[in-house]
Amino acid sequence: MGKRKKNVLIAVFVVLVLLLLPAGYVYYRLFQEENYNIGAEKPIWTYVYPGATWESISDSLDTAMEARRHGDLRLYSRLRPNAFPKVGAYLIRPNSTTREVYNLISYGLQTPVNLTFTSSRNKGAIWQSISRQLMLDSVSISQAMSDSALLNKLEVKDTTALYHILPNTYEVYWTITGEELVTRLVKEYRLFWNGDRLASAKSLGLTQYEVMILASIVQEESIRVDEYPMIAGLYLNRLKRGMPLQADPTVKYALGDSSIRRLLKSHLTIDSPYNTYRITGLPPGPIRIPSIQAIDGVLNAVSHHYIYMCAKSDFSGYHAFAESYSEHLRNARLYQQELNKRKIY
Repeated sequence: MGKRKKNVLIAVFVVLVLLLLPAGYVYYRLFQEENYNIGAEKPIWTYVYPGATWESISDSLDTAMEARRHGDLRLYSRLRPNAFPKVGAYLIRPNSTTREVYNLISYGLQTPVNLTFTSSRNKGAIWQSISRQLMLDSVSISQAMSDSALLNKLEVKDTTALYHILPNTYEVYWTITGEELVTRLVKEYRLFWNGDRLASAKSLGLTQYEVMILASIVQEESIRVDEYPMIAGLYLNRLKRGMPLQADPTVKYALGDSSIRRLLKSHLTIDSPYNTYRITGLPPGPIRIPSIQAIDGVLNAVSHHYIYMCAKSDFSGYHAFAESYSEHLRNARLYQQELNKRKIY
C-alpha cells in the first residue's frame, strides 16, 4: 500500500471517529443514560394535558424530576418530528432513560389511576370529587349520568345513573370520558349485585332499589358501621308490621337541612313523601348515595324484635334499642336530659 493511500485511509478514519464520537455520545445520552427520577424509590406521576408540546413537557419534567440533563426530551423529539405527545397520566419509574419517557408519552402508554369516591348526601360533591381525580369536569360527569340515550343503552330505567353507582375505588384511565365512566360504574354496580346479594334482598322482601333506600337511611342513622345490621333489622320489623319508619334523617332530608341536631315536633309535620313520621313504608328514593357497608348492613340485617331505638345518652354514636314503648321512653328521656345538659337545641 502506498504511503499516500495509507495517509488517505488514516484521514478518513480520523474523520469518521470525529463524526461518530458526538453521535455515539448523543445516542448514549438519549437511549442509555438514566435521566429521569434518578435515585428515587417510587415512580412519579406526570400529566400531559391537551395542547402540551414536547418543549413544555420537557421543561416540566426537567424541573419536577431534577433531570440529570435538561432538554434531552426536547432533543429526542426532533429525531421523530411526526410523533406527538398523547394526553394522559404517566408513571415515570425510577432511573428512566429519555427514550423510555418519550415512548410512554408518544405511544400513549398510560398507567391507570385509582379513582376513589365516598358515600355522600350531595351528588354534586361526588361529581366534584371525581373530577378532581380525572381529566373530566363535574359538568360533563353530571350530564353523562343523566344522558337518556346512554341510560337506555345500558338498560338503566331511572332518569339518572346516580343510584346505580357504588362508592369505592376503581382503576381507570385519567382520560376516561363521561360515557365510559358511567358505563364502567354501572357495570361494577351490576357485578356487586351477585347471586348471594340478590338472594338476600329477595329473602327480605326488598328489591335492589328498596335496599338502596333503606341503606341510605341506615347510614344516616349511625356513624357506627357495626351497628348497621341492628338498625336495618329494626326498620324491617317496622315495615313488616306496617308501622311508619319514623326515621329522623328522612325528615331532615325533607326539610333540606341535615345539620339539624335536635328535631322538634314542628319539624315532624312537614308534608313530604320523605317524612316517614307521616307516611308508611319506604320513602320514594334514597336520601344519600349509600356506602357498600350500609348496603351489606341491610342485606345482613340482624333478626330481633326491637321496634324502637334512641341515641345513647353517652353520645358514643350507638343506639339503645327497645321492644316496648315504655322502655323506649326511658331511653329517650335519658337522651333528652343529656341534650338539655349540653345545651343542644
